[in-house]
Amino acid sequence: MITIQEQKFGVEIEVAGVARHLIAEAVAEGTGGRITATHCTGYDTTIVTDQQEREWKIMNDGSIPYANGHRGSEIVTPILEYTDIEMLQQVVRKVRATGAIANRSCTAIHIHVDGRQHTVKSLSILAKMVYKNEDMIFDALQVHPERRRRYTQPMDEEFIDKVVKRRPRSDRRLNEYWFGRYNPHPEHYNSQRYHGFNLSCKWRYLNTIEWRYPNSTLHSGKIKAYIQLFLALSAKALNARAASHRKIPTDNPKFNFRVWLVSTLGMKGNEFKTARYHLTRYLPGNSAWRYGRPTN
Repeated sequence: MITIQEQKFGVEIEVAGVARHLIAEAVAEGTGGRITATHCTGYDTTIVTDQQEREWKIMNDGSIPYANGHRGSEIVTPILEYTDIEMLQQVVRKVRATGAIANRSCTAIHIHVDGRQHTVKSLSILAKMVYKNEDMIFDALQVHPERRRRYTQPMDEEFIDKVVKRRPRSDRRLNEYWFGRYNPHPEHYNSQRYHGFNLSCKWRYLNTIEWRYPNSTLHSGKIKAYIQLFLALSAKALNARAASHRKIPTDNPKFNFRVWLVSTLGMKGNEFKTARYHLTRYLPGNSAWRYGRPTN
C-alpha cells in the first residue's frame, strides 16, 4: 500500500514584483542553502543549492507581466519528499517577505507528483476520480473562468470516454487516448498540457503527473493543502481496484467535498486539519450537516 507520505513531488511557483536575486536570496535562506549559479540558460536562471545538494531554480517567466519594474519569475523546486513540505513553506514565507506578489497575472501553481509508481490501470482510475470530482475541485480552488478556458481546462470528454469504455491496457494505448494519436515524445508546449489534470509530463523526461488547478499564491498553508490533496489523490489511485467516473449532483458541495477528502482520500485527523479548512473554505453549504443544520 502506497501512502500519501511515501510519494515524491515538485512545485512550480510563479511570482512577480521583486528582483530575481532577492527571490534567490530568500530561497537560500529558507532552505539553508547557497546561490551557486546565476544567469544560466535561456531562462536567465539563478540556482540555489540546498543542504542536500538539490538545485532550486529561479528563472524567467515571460508569461508574467512586469510588476514594480521587475520581470516575473518562476521558482522550480527539486524533487521533494513529504518531510520537505515544512521547508518549502519556510521558503514561501521568506519569498513573501521580500515583497514578492502572486496575483492573477502569475496564473497558477503547478504541482508534479512522481509518476514512476503508476501503471496504466492506476492512471485510468486516477483520471476517473478526477473527472468525477473536477467541478468541485474547480470551485474549491477558485479557478478563474479565464484559466478554465485556456491554461487549466477541464478534462477532455473524449479522453475520459475512451478510458471508461475502451479500458486501456497498455501505455501506448493510454498515450493515444490522451493525445489523440501515439505521441511517445511530446513537445514541451503541446496543446494537451493545458488541462488541470495533465498527463503530458508522464511521457516526457519528467515522468510526472502535473496538477495545474491551484491559483498562484504565496500563502504557505494553501500550498501545503494543495500538495496534500494531489498526493492523496495519487495514493488513492495507486491503491484502488476500480473507480467510478459518474458525477454526483449535490446541493451541499462543502459537505460532499469534506466527506470525499476524509472518507475517500484519507485526509483525516490533525495532520490534514488545515488542508480541509483551505480546501472547503470557499464552497457553499454546510460541512457538518448534509441537509443543513437541524432547525429543532
